[in-house]
Amino acid sequence: MKYLKLSLLGLACLVFINGYSQNKPEAKKIEKLISNCVEKAMAASVYIIEWDTLKNRVQEGIDPASGFTGAVVSAEGHILTVSHAAMPSQVYMISFPDGSKRTAIGLGRIGLQDKEKDYDMAMLKILKPGKWPFAKMAPSTDLKLNQPVVSISYPGAFFKGLPNVRYGRISDIDLSDGFIESSAKMEPGDSGGPLFDEYGRVVGIHSWIKENEDQNYDVPADHFLKYWTALNVAKDYKEFPAADVLPAASAPMATTTAGPLEELSAIPATARKSVVRLSSTRGGQQVSILGTLVDYGGASYIISKSTMVFDSPLLETGDRSVAVQVLKRDRDMDLVLLKVTERLKNGIKLKANAINPVLDMKDLGKILVTPLPKDSVSTGILSATYTDMPLVSSMGYLGAAAQYADGKITLTQVGKAGAAAALLKAKDQVSKINGVAVQTAADYDQEFMKYQAGDLVSMDLIRDGKAVQVNVYLEGQPTVRHVSFEYPGGRSVRSDGFKQVLVYDAAVKAEECGSPVFSGDGNFYGINIARRSRTSTLIMPVAALAEFLKNSIK
Repeated sequence: MKYLKLSLLGLACLVFINGYSQNKPEAKKIEKLISNCVEKAMAASVYIIEWDTLKNRVQEGIDPASGFTGAVVSAEGHILTVSHAAMPSQVYMISFPDGSKRTAIGLGRIGLQDKEKDYDMAMLKILKPGKWPFAKMAPSTDLKLNQPVVSISYPGAFFKGLPNVRYGRISDIDLSDGFIESSAKMEPGDSGGPLFDEYGRVVGIHSWIKENEDQNYDVPADHFLKYWTALNVAKDYKEFPAADVLPAASAPMATTTAGPLEELSAIPATARKSVVRLSSTRGGQQVSILGTLVDYGGASYIISKSTMVFDSPLLETGDRSVAVQVLKRDRDMDLVLLKVTERLKNGIKLKANAINPVLDMKDLGKILVTPLPKDSVSTGILSATYTDMPLVSSMGYLGAAAQYADGKITLTQVGKAGAAAALLKAKDQVSKINGVAVQTAADYDQEFMKYQAGDLVSMDLIRDGKAVQVNVYLEGQPTVRHVSFEYPGGRSVRSDGFKQVLVYDAAVKAEECGSPVFSGDGNFYGINIARRSRTSTLIMPVAALAEFLKNSIK
């Protein structure tokens, strides 16, 4: 990945709200703690997928993006993961963060329950002898309430060579149910991933979640140590094997405790006032989204998320609503530029030559803050630097099933939710999509493949023998029924199909996108462009915003 190098001239092009640090000392301490952990431990977090050694490819029927995570904990290549993801004697391909790959074999699996305590453990081992990067293990019984922990794993909403980094605090040290509870968020794909302490030691292995984003559960490292010998045997245990006799515990290392990130980091008052609320009309209903007030060329503008700004947009300010004009939309970046009829204060001064901060692995863990209305904030850490998000979840979805028969394309079922529900009916015959005639099933599929979530599509129909035309906003691809999709606000309708965005673990709601993002030292990083998943929000960076403004205002 290429990064722009900063020259002395380039420094002047970064966008600062003020010239001094607002971060409290405790925030700097946490950033350093996370950075040190990432430096020590990232190499030990690996992506795992079932592998066909004869065909030298991912096992048939397995999506390459549907793997899970593990933690290498010995130089010989022992990998800890969970029983609900791995099986004994199965061959796996292991991908390290540096891009190297090795095959591994499934060893022991213990997925059992003892009274009220659950065990969710499995072990793999790299087949080729060698000295592999690994992380040490630490007793989970030494954990303290509010102790910082770091997750480095591969969430299913992303498919990239490097894992995402997330931060949390220990919220329950009662291990009687067999699990550690923390606020370090996880989702499918993270299963088996490591939870590290501040020294980069594995204290837990990701297992399961509850609906509340702060309730995430890890298998204590102590369980793996207790059954280390048994887990080295390729066996799916149906009852508990003999436990190892563990050596006497050594003196615990000094640990840090910390308060919530929202209490540790502050941003200037002017930054807090740069967020605004917008409303617009979609199909007769009011839709709300946030926006970022910018000052460009001496005039006031608002930048927001295009797929959430519809007809007759209004700026909601105080007890009044002010009409704003849509000047430009960018479909690829999902940006909209709105002109304010009057000059407003507190806009972020943005120049056409603004550049992105240079970020690399040492910056993972940097605290980022989003100001929200009513003087609240959403805070998280930088999880991944500039990365592409291919279009997958945001391919356009109509929400209606169609059937081709007797030379006609007929809707057979219309979903109860979404925009299509109020506009389409079963037995409608589709003749045109955006003016293009569709006469076969292939025509129908080919036309819809052109569109993304949020696109407005016109459909010419024959309903009860009469010609009807409707305009439908397409949704994103539906999610499966799973607790990982039950977070407040849900996934943004347009959540991917972006290039070179930043990722952080703040719990920004879908309707809070369009809002600005700052580092604690007053640096404007960009705007929240999408809530991607339970663990992540995407940021459209400042250079993309500057380019959008430059191309929109002539």
